[in-house]
Amino acid sequence: MKKWFFLILSLFLLQNSLVEASLDFSVFKTRGFEGKAELEFNQPEDLILAPDCNLLVADTNNNRIQVLSQEGDFIRFIPPPKAKNEALKATATDNRPQSIINLQNNGFKRPVGLAFDSSGKLYTTLMNGDQIVVIDYATGQIQRALCSSGKKQGQLYMPMDIDIDDQDRIAVAEFRNKRVQILDLNGNCLKEIVYQETTEKGGFRQLEPRGVFWSQDGDLIVTYPNYHQIVCWNIKDGSIRWRYGGKTPGRDKGMLNNPSYICQAPDSHLLVSDTKNNRIVEITRNGKYHDTYSQKGSSPGRLNIPRGLYLNDEEELIVSDSGNSRIHFFTAGQTTLLLREAKQYSLADDWDAVMTNVEKVLQLQPNNEQALDLKINALYFKGDRAFNNGDLAKAEDFYRAVLRYKPDDGNIPQKLDAIFWENNRPILLIAGGLIFVLVALTIGIWCLKIFFRRLKG
Repeated sequence: MKKWFFLILSLFLLQNSLVEASLDFSVFKTRGFEGKAELEFNQPEDLILAPDCNLLVADTNNNRIQVLSQEGDFIRFIPPPKAKNEALKATATDNRPQSIINLQNNGFKRPVGLAFDSSGKLYTTLMNGDQIVVIDYATGQIQRALCSSGKKQGQLYMPMDIDIDDQDRIAVAEFRNKRVQILDLNGNCLKEIVYQETTEKGGFRQLEPRGVFWSQDGDLIVTYPNYHQIVCWNIKDGSIRWRYGGKTPGRDKGMLNNPSYICQAPDSHLLVSDTKNNRIVEITRNGKYHDTYSQKGSSPGRLNIPRGLYLNDEEELIVSDSGNSRIHFFTAGQTTLLLREAKQYSLADDWDAVMTNVEKVLQLQPNNEQALDLKINALYFKGDRAFNNGDLAKAEDFYRAVLRYKPDDGNIPQKLDAIFWENNRPILLIAGGLIFVLVALTIGIWCLKIFFRRLKG
């Protein structure tokens, strides 16, 4: 019974203490420079993956979108540039409204947010035009424009980021209107979200949103850069599920400085571009701190005003390095790969393989917390296995090894007690038997004495 109790206890500990392998971004390449030519940028903002797995970058101050391959090579511009005579010829045969033709030719000003709907149409916000334009991704032609400039529902004032969920609801952050609007694909307002803070005089002021992201749970996560917070909204009732960050800027755990964009990370975590801290912050799906990547500077591998970000299926993190006018491709390094393998081995209960990988990680990074957590769990399982096989000396060695890495572990004393009782069971049984016999004899003698006294009486 005790053996099963400790096995179940160890399984519980594993589920609650195993830390997922975080991103280390130790290997990287850069693409782009400041300028106006192909693969040159001027304040790159949002970036997303297209249905054909190409990368789209909002080249904001160059008034265009650049399409790159997965390797970061230039493919084309959106809208496609035309020579003047070609533009005149195309206009003569274009069946689109003149307003859309003009928007395509000379009104595509400062694109910021990018998103695809379920049909593969590309949506982008134009910060200077207070519009959302719908683009045929294959041709790069603008099909239509949503909304107009203003403060009413269905109107926009300085739209920034945009995201579209699986129900084709458009979330758009309006910086100047200090709200997030939820729109349908025709630009009709379905809901407004306004975040307010209390002032020193007891009043309220609305906060400016910048980034929007639909979570896997259907909640909307919004960044508020001037309030240095991320807020997760329950869209159904407008309540707040959680907040991350503080009212003032900071670099400590749980603090931000001008957050902007959000993307999905492994294990339902989120990655946030902590823009003025020049770093990427990883948080859990419940808004708790998990990890940070931070290297400020202008040399390759360093960030200056990071904006848009995307993590692909190979866990390659792509970042718009806005201040350096380039795109960074960060690839998981050896530590991440070893920890990822170790996690898979742990799920298969191959703890010898886990230990092999973990030891390699600890040679590279002796204080790696994730590797240490995995090692502790490996020692637990090896100890339980030895205990169940009756090898109590080896089990004790494994359990005591846990204390070298986690001296305050409250479960180890129970396991050592179990080993003590198992080790000393024969002696304890003999001692218990002797005590029983002595007690029985004592009671017997006492009973005989009483019996003889009554006979004499």
